[in-house]
This record gives sequence, C-alpha cells and structure tokens, in this order.
Amino acid sequence: MTSKRALVNGVTLHYVTVGSGPAVLCLHGWPQNHREFVPVFDAFAQGYRFIAPDLRGYADSDKPHTDYMPATIAQDLLELADFEKANQFHILSHDLGGPPSVALAYMAGKRALSLATIETPFFGLDYQGYVDPRVPYWHLSMHANMDIARFLIEGREEEYLRHFFRDFAYNPNAISEDELRYYVMQMKQPGSLRASLNHYAFIDEKAAQLAEFATEKLSIPTMGWGGCRSFGAHCFDSAKALSDRGEGGVIEQCGHWVFEEKTDFICEQLGQFWHKSARI
Repeated sequence: MTSKRALVNGVTLHYVTVGSGPAVLCLHGWPQNHREFVPVFDAFAQGYRFIAPDLRGYADSDKPHTDYMPATIAQDLLELADFEKANQFHILSHDLGGPPSVALAYMAGKRALSLATIETPFFGLDYQGYVDPRVPYWHLSMHANMDIARFLIEGREEEYLRHFFRDFAYNPNAISEDELRYYVMQMKQPGSLRASLNHYAFIDEKAAQLAEFATEKLSIPTMGWGGCRSFGAHCFDSAKALSDRGEGGVIEQCGHWVFEEKTDFICEQLGQFWHKSARI
C-alpha cells in the first residue's frame, strides 16, 4: 500500500492506493478505517486498483466539525477519483460507509460501474418489510446522541471497542489483538471520537437525503450482503429495492465484520460481481 494525501472538497484526506486495473473506491465504517479492506487488497491487487481513504472525521484525515451528510462525503470521493484520474470505478462499502456509497452511486452517473454494500444500515428506504436499522442496532441512536456517547466512551475507548468488536461478531475473535489495539490508538487521537460520531449524527436528515436519491432506481448492478448474526436480509432486500439488478444474500455463521470473519466467501462474491459488472 502507498499512503497519500489529497485536498478534496475542502478537506485533506489520507488514503492508500494498491494494485492495478479497474478502480475500486472503498468506503469504510465505524470504528475502522482503510485497513479493514486489507483482506480484499490481498486477494485482488493483481487485477484491481483500490483507492481507500480514511473518510473525513477518521484516522489521519481531517476532522471538521460539520458537513457529514452522505452527499458531502460522496463528493469527497468523486474529487478523490478525479485526483487519482479514475474515470470509472466500482464502489465498495461497509457499515456506515454504506449511506455515502449509495449517494456516490447516484451522483457518479455513468462513472460508477457497480455498488457493493457489505453489512450496511440503509436509511430512508421504503419497501415492504423495511425496518429502520435503529430498531435492531441499539448503538445507532446512542452514537447519534454525541454528547452522551462521548461522555460514556472517552477514557474508556479500549473497553468499549473490545466490547463493540466482540458483541457484533459471530466469531468473537475475528478482529485480531493487533488490529484492535490499532483502532483503539486511532480513536484516542485528538478529535477522533468526536469527529467519527458525526457519521451517526442527524440520521433523520440523512435518511431524507437518501430517500430523495432513491426515488429513482440505480441502473448499475448492486450487491448487498449481511451477516446472519447482524443485519441479515436487510442488506440484500435494500439492494433489490435500490436496483433492478440487485443481488446478494445472508452469510451464515457471520456477524458484522465480514471481511475478517468470512474473507474467502466475500472475496469470491466480489470477484464474480466485479467481473459481471465490468464495462468495455
């Protein structure tokens, strides 16, 4: 991996690039950063070029006090793609990287080749059987109340993240000790907790923005996978609601941390999906 920085949309993002071939823009979730995609880099660096930022508010990127709406973060990624001269690209997201990845798929137009969302909470959709992600996931509303979340977590980052990574996993040892300590170190950096919690803030407003995008279906292939011990069918059902070319399903014996828990399975699915989605 090569670390880089770019000024895009008014913020400086730290990001990594690796591999060669068609571009893949990667949007990570909380409390991780670009490192969560390393298993995918290892599997596909010979065939794809990955561009994976620490999203605004995380790790080594800028941590502004405002502007965390999905469309704003999508614009960050569009300008990063311009900076890297990636005219067309696949989109890969996990967790809270999902809402801005949906906005990106709409805003990119013909530049987007496909959208793959893994263990994503889809806000603002309206289809039969849809359940707001705040119902099954207790922490979404808690983290959105940023003052209380910071009061409870600051000074206890290690204890909280240890619980967080284990509680949302099928295999409680899915996140290695080295990776856990890295994410704890990252979250203890000045401004990191405050800024990253902004990705949970104003969920109602973010849902309204995504609902406006979703009034028309995406024309690109869309894939959604959820772990059986986490979002389950929510991700697949939402992918089908967003696109007539939706696919995916539920991953057995898997929780929220799909890239770490079911590396071989998700890489096989991504490889097939990107191959089918390629444009000549």
